[in-house]
Amino acid sequence: MSEVESLAQSKTGLRHLQLISALTDYEHLDGNRQVGVGALFTEAKERGLPRQSVTGDLHALQERGWLWFEAPPAGIQTVVLNQTGVDVAEEFKELRANPSRRARRLRDDVLNWLYEQDISGGHVSGISDFLESTSNDYLGGKYSQEELYRATKWLLEEEYITGHKASGGELIRPSVTTKGTRVVEAEQSVNKALDSAGIVRTEVNITGSQSVNVAIDSSNVTQSNSMTQGQIEVVERIIGSVRAMVNPLVIGVSEEVTTEAQVVANQVEEEIHSPAPDGGKVKALLLKLAELAATGTVQGGIDALSAMMQQGIAGM
Repeated sequence: MSEVESLAQSKTGLRHLQLISALTDYEHLDGNRQVGVGALFTEAKERGLPRQSVTGDLHALQERGWLWFEAPPAGIQTVVLNQTGVDVAEEFKELRANPSRRARRLRDDVLNWLYEQDISGGHVSGISDFLESTSNDYLGGKYSQEELYRATKWLLEEEYITGHKASGGELIRPSVTTKGTRVVEAEQSVNKALDSAGIVRTEVNITGSQSVNVAIDSSNVTQSNSMTQGQIEVVERIIGSVRAMVNPLVIGVSEEVTTEAQVVANQVEEEIHSPAPDGGKVKALLLKLAELAATGTVQGGIDALSAMMQQGIAGM
């Protein structure tokens, strides 16, 4: 995962990426990439935000080495974009426009949104209602109707949702199927769904081994230190708690630790959703997450999360 992808995992990092991206689109005042920032303060005022919110973000971008400015008594008027900032902005724009990533993310976003509507008793007349919801967001941008209809078609074909097809790609009175519900409640992705979503993986345990399994229905049978489905489900719950708790507001860790924890959590998910999850690698990553959580300041939350992770590690 690149630095830009890691930053995009946190609200602060994503806001900074959106800001530097917007600044690179501003008209340059000279040949040194100098741009005015007055529009930023005007927009903040219209949204009811204090000037300090913009000033703070600009200082943060300068600390990252993305831009440079002097802060006169009258306030920041212009900034000079550094090459590092321009490169970061370009990478972020490419990430936000990547069709494959957008498609994969949208499938999960639509399924989770529809599940929330189902359990809350919300009325969904058609799948296009998603476009007007707060869930219609990808790295600060919006999905298009065409993208939504492609995701809907995929979810229908894979039997994660159901509904009445209408012309043009609309789905009337959509709802989540039992298969889709299992994926959401297991906090999985439809792009990585395993046994709990109805995809069966048949294995034979070798007597005397330590979680060593051999796959049956495979043309290339290999042996690996795999994990049981029960162990995978425990780790999934731990990762869900990590994502919810390892942040400044809950257990008092820094933004940097939050970002690093999200990266490690992604690595854990990639491993447990691989064809042959390596229990040793997962255990090492969980220990790393425990170390990151221990840097927080809210001891009660740290102890609860640590106990959960130690229990999961002990069961592997």
